[in-house]
Amino acid sequence: MSRPTAHLLLLASLFCLDSAIQTATADDVYSQQIAPYMQKYCMECHNDKEAKGELDLTKFSSPADVINSFRRWNHVIEFIRQGEMPPEDSLQPTILESNAVVDAIRSILFEEARKNAGDPGVILPRRLSNTEFNHAVHDLTGIDIQPTRDFPADPAGGEGFDNTGEALRMSPNLLKKYLAASQLVADHMVLKPDGMFFAPFPVTSYNERKKLTEQAIIDFYNSHDVDTLDYLRAAWLYRHRPGHFAATSPEQWAAASHLSGRYFSIVWKTLSELHDSAGLFGQLRQHWDAIPAPDERAFASQDLHPPAGGASSTLNISTTSIARSALPENSDQSFRPSQREGEATPAELIALRDYIDTSRSLLSPPPHDLIRSNAGNWPISHLDFRATVAAARDTFAPASLKADALIRSPRISAPRPDQQQTQSLFLKLDHAFNQETASVIIRQPIFSSADRPPQNDQQRTEHKVRSLRQTLEEFAPETAAQLQFGRHPISDQIEIDPESFVATVPSIIEIPLSAELREQLNGLHLLLPCRLDTDAGPFGSVLLTLTLNEPPASPWNADPALLMNPDTDTGRQLATEAASFCNAFPNAFFYVDNDRGLAAGFHLVEGFFRDDQPLVQKVLTDQENAKLNQLWQELDFVTESAETLLRGFVWFERSEREVLHDERFDFLRAEDPDLVEEAKLAKFEKLYLDRLGVKRKGDTVEAETPDHRSQIINGFFDDIRHGLARQKELTVDAEQHGLNDLAAFAARACRHPLSETEWNELTRLYRELRAEGQTVEASLRGVITAILMSPQFSYRYMEAPGTPGVFPLTDHELADRLSFFLWSSIPDADLLAAAESGQLRNEEQLRKQLHRMLKDERINAFATEFFGQWLRYRDYLDKDPVNGDAFPGYTDHLRQSIFEEPGRMASHLIQSDAPLTSLLNGDVTFVNQSLADHYGGDIRHQFQTQLQQSGLRVSDSVDPWYMVTGLQSEGRGGLLGTAIVLTKNSAGERTSPVKRGFWTVHHLLGQHFPPPPAEVPELPKSEKEATQTIRELLAAHVADAQCALCHKHFDSLGLAMEGFDPIGRSRTKDSAGRAIDNLAELPNGENARGIPELSRYIEQHRRQEFIQTLCRRFLGYALGRSVKLSDEPLLMEMEHKLAQNGDRFSILFETVVNSPQFRMKRGSGE
Repeated sequence: MSRPTAHLLLLASLFCLDSAIQTATADDVYSQQIAPYMQKYCMECHNDKEAKGELDLTKFSSPADVINSFRRWNHVIEFIRQGEMPPEDSLQPTILESNAVVDAIRSILFEEARKNAGDPGVILPRRLSNTEFNHAVHDLTGIDIQPTRDFPADPAGGEGFDNTGEALRMSPNLLKKYLAASQLVADHMVLKPDGMFFAPFPVTSYNERKKLTEQAIIDFYNSHDVDTLDYLRAAWLYRHRPGHFAATSPEQWAAASHLSGRYFSIVWKTLSELHDSAGLFGQLRQHWDAIPAPDERAFASQDLHPPAGGASSTLNISTTSIARSALPENSDQSFRPSQREGEATPAELIALRDYIDTSRSLLSPPPHDLIRSNAGNWPISHLDFRATVAAARDTFAPASLKADALIRSPRISAPRPDQQQTQSLFLKLDHAFNQETASVIIRQPIFSSADRPPQNDQQRTEHKVRSLRQTLEEFAPETAAQLQFGRHPISDQIEIDPESFVATVPSIIEIPLSAELREQLNGLHLLLPCRLDTDAGPFGSVLLTLTLNEPPASPWNADPALLMNPDTDTGRQLATEAASFCNAFPNAFFYVDNDRGLAAGFHLVEGFFRDDQPLVQKVLTDQENAKLNQLWQELDFVTESAETLLRGFVWFERSEREVLHDERFDFLRAEDPDLVEEAKLAKFEKLYLDRLGVKRKGDTVEAETPDHRSQIINGFFDDIRHGLARQKELTVDAEQHGLNDLAAFAARACRHPLSETEWNELTRLYRELRAEGQTVEASLRGVITAILMSPQFSYRYMEAPGTPGVFPLTDHELADRLSFFLWSSIPDADLLAAAESGQLRNEEQLRKQLHRMLKDERINAFATEFFGQWLRYRDYLDKDPVNGDAFPGYTDHLRQSIFEEPGRMASHLIQSDAPLTSLLNGDVTFVNQSLADHYGGDIRHQFQTQLQQSGLRVSDSVDPWYMVTGLQSEGRGGLLGTAIVLTKNSAGERTSPVKRGFWTVHHLLGQHFPPPPAEVPELPKSEKEATQTIRELLAAHVADAQCALCHKHFDSLGLAMEGFDPIGRSRTKDSAGRAIDNLAELPNGENARGIPELSRYIEQHRRQEFIQTLCRRFLGYALGRSVKLSDEPLLMEMEHKLAQNGDRFSILFETVVNSPQFRMKRGSGE
């Protein structure tokens, strides 16, 4: 039989107890029935000298003593009913005697419970727990700051939880930590033009503020980057679209492919208007036409019916070749182009992309060194240089067409023993943008340690110069003869230098490098000065590549040099086409330096430069441009970029360039507060122009003879003025926005609308801080700190009416209690609105809010806090009992995953309104990659299947969780089979059936045991150290009758879990190689093998104990106090309703939330 508990039997014998109480007083019951029984059968072991099990019965002398210690007396009832006490070697009472004393104790407790049923109890004021503080800050800021991470652990009270007024006190040291935590939160606030914003990290320094706002722009750029192949692929599919898509516009097609409609239209127009011709566009047409039509399976779509008026419509496009990694992470899966397994992008499409990429590299302005960290880099000139580069990104560079070029090989290296000993250099010459006859003169090629030809004999020596002709004649005479140094292939009448040779187009020239030659040429380049041979044909265009080991298959996927005479008809035609080509295909859509980000590139001066014209003009929508402009405005505002640049400029010109080393500038210092004032700025500009020799018109800043130099100086100071003025304007607006945000922040933090008095106090503090010279942002931070330190945020308390009695909670008090119960955090906007409407106390409205909040993801806080504290695994990460070094792969990431699993499981059960018994026998859990690999088997297979279907790749930033089923078939099930329960109840390097069994019986089922004796022999720390199995060791341990008294209740349950090792992995052998036996004889005489059978035993035979324990813990957690004797009727009501409604979670929540204990409070006179 399952063990009956006190208040269940109390309910069963309600009527007989009631009549017994009426015929005898409580004092009579105690003195005539309880005291004699205890004296006769119990005092021998439980007296003031021995007090076994920490029970001293001499302390009890009246019914009041029994009532005050009702928990202890409930345990006494349990031991008597189970026959555990008195022990077998003591004088034994008759069954009638034991039944009579049990009824007597219960009668006293029942009468007291009935008399005070529904008493809400004393609700002690208390500080927020560490968890509540963290969650509340997260909900206030949207950032997981974890400000209490360095706080001491909260003590537990009540029913074993850290949310009770009995435990959460405020000490002087903790008050200091609260202040530091509040300041830390405030330090995450940055003032933007539109108000307060909380950053993921503190933003009090310039570098932190820069990092925040600069990275936001960089992230925007990266999310809108242009991959040419994506657009070419979409254009290819659009070209071959089926007939029912004939009316689909390029913009619609681009939208279906998650591409920019603006830029796709440019690409499509460029490709669709190509015509047969020679030159750049003619070859582009050849590449475009060479791509075969796609397979019809490339088009997977819904019927497309464009709405009237040309509005956009929904279109699904699936291509057979797009890679998922090229798509935006937030793309709708059903609208994504996808890649079928084993299918690849057509080679001809790749060739088109290569042709475009190489052509724009050849024809656009070349890359520049935009970051110049040297003292001679004049900031004003550098800004002008950056502007010139930025303006030319989508333009043709005429200088790219030239008849000569220097080609340089990689450095030649001496052979290593593990390398091929001989190598070759390959010079490949191809036609570029036409097929005109062409040849190239290679003029005096040499080997050199430098990357440029020498200018004199000294450099020839220093650079270790060697003639290619002489080298080949010595080491490869056949090659030297083939190259015909000093002879022109057309005619001997054409003179050519003896050290030079002529190469025709197309051709490949191999220059062999033997091992001996490589030793001599170690560290040298091959330098080939090349010139288009006008004698052979002035109209040709040539691509040259110089590579090691093998020539490129195509020059368009290498890094060739271009030779072409610009002063010919073909050169002029190419220049015309190149202008259109470069406009369609810029050399970059934006520029972000790999090391310096958006920095302008000054030396020792902070400043930014915006280089994104092609992206803005060709790619982004108006809405996206507005967003990007906002991000740049935030960067300028938050970093005070104009003032920062001005101060840095003054410092640089004085300290680095020494321009301001003149007594006329003694009035000027970078740190001067009034440097930003117009009077000083105007004086500075005039003197600066004078210092640089610019003659001004009278007392103005205008040059007598304006030139580029004077204009960029004037432009620099004008930009500074504009930036400073804009900063002032935005600060005025930002202050008002910030105060509005502060009011909302305060109301949310205090969990009620602010009164006029409260708001006046906050604004008074703000004005005082401003008057002390604090900035707007710093003053707002000061008020945020004060709000978080205020008892209205950091404490939970309820105003008690001044008269005795029981009173309803106010709507806002009820909202506060409900939110901290379910979410361990402050109420959200919906709950506050319900409270402010005065309707939350309405039972239907309260039920509606309850169910809404249960469906919210924040219910995970309840799942983690309640179950984690009740079942004693919440401290797992801090108090992991396992020696991790003994288990390779037991990483911090795995431990974090193990910790998260039960919360995810419990949240799912709550939100699906499952039976409470699903915690025991549930067949569903959630795993990530780490946990799936840890569990193995079908669990890992299910995870991998879902991961593959999602198209995601697990990384440090992508760690998806998926639901898996079939736990029982894997030997698991419910909480009992989770790694956290199995691991938390292990010992060092071995399993512990004792701890696992005790956890099950004591924490899960609520069975009470006296503390163990002081001298308990320790078991081996590792299974490898033991000569016996853990089962054999336990059998020897419980051979002692005194030990067996307790161990017989739980050791066997732990043995049923032996199929899992100390960190929760399935196993068939222990670490010493001995076979695992997980067959256990249970306390009722039945056998159970493994966790599924164990959980079935608990559900079938001990369900009532599980439900009663859960209800008691649940009620204590919900009320934030110890369960009182007067709560017994509510506990019985909870059990009854659960039994009538399938043990569903929602019944548990509804019964408690609707109870007087939850919705009422005592008056202060109580």
